[in-house]
Amino acid sequence: MIDGSVGGNSARWLNHSCQPNCEAIEDGRGRVFIETIKDVLPGDELSIAYGLTTDEAMTPELVAGYACHCATKRCTGSMLALAYA
Repeated sequence: MIDGSVGGNSARWLNHSCQPNCEAIEDGRGRVFIETIKDVLPGDELSIAYGLTTDEAMTPELVAGYACHCATKRCTGSMLALAYA
């Protein structure tokens, strides 16, 4: 799990987007690297699709609690992975 709120690591600078310009790559040894999947210019915001998961039942209230406001053309409206299905 990458959690920018834990320990203040660099992941805190990655925002969610339904059309991200980065992705997390695991190296097989437990280390995670962030790689760009699109051209990124100086000053561009770095983003990944959070793909959050939960064991709770998928309800409108739950989805609303993880609302996405990325404003991309294909925004799913949620940072939850199941909302992408």
